[in-house]
Amino acid sequence: MEDAYAFDLRFVCGGYSYFSTYTHSRPPWGEALEFREPSIVSVENFIRALEQMGQLYRLIEDQQSFYDWTCVQGWGLVEVDFAREFIPHWLRKRKCMITPFGSFTDINISSPSVRKRTFRGKFKKRILDRDNNQCVICLSTEKLTLQHVVPYSKGGETSYRNLVTLCENCNQGLKSEYCAGLFKRAGLFSDLELSLLRGGHSDQEAALRAMQFSSNLMHTRADMY
Repeated sequence: MEDAYAFDLRFVCGGYSYFSTYTHSRPPWGEALEFREPSIVSVENFIRALEQMGQLYRLIEDQQSFYDWTCVQGWGLVEVDFAREFIPHWLRKRKCMITPFGSFTDINISSPSVRKRTFRGKFKKRILDRDNNQCVICLSTEKLTLQHVVPYSKGGETSYRNLVTLCENCNQGLKSEYCAGLFKRAGLFSDLELSLLRGGHSDQEAALRAMQFSSNLMHTRADMY
């Protein structure tokens, strides 16, 4: 097997398979929500990258190996023709939001709350409390607002992990620009999915590979068969 589709099978429940897959962008571009579609990858190169990050994997070429994989889950490299015949619904392009880790989430598995523009009530209070009820840039405690770090207009989610506290002046100064440093100021993690680094593989080369993977990962679900 030279080429394959790559899936990280996370969970199987209620007839659905929940997985992450290595993807590329698909038209139409220019919308707030990006369309992503599973990519065909070189098996040799992909295995080298997985091993670099300490990831285990299986080669999937027929129904038996597919069934075995669904029992143990994890990364599977699924032969192209088999994938197109047996799980074509896994290969569809999907409209996605972008996470703080640079990866993408299919809006069909996203909570309705993360697709709203604002947080209110107790959810807003949790973020204000996390940030000590002060602007994470200037430390002002006056006229506090919530700001998306990955801008909402560019597909950023409305969630605890993508919202920080800013005063009105800092918010207006930043507008809809992406400032990754805000994650660190609020004590939030960003840039890569830590789950990609297994077995103590945390050297710089592995981390850079994980960042590359994160920027091409899409989280979604599909019918099992």
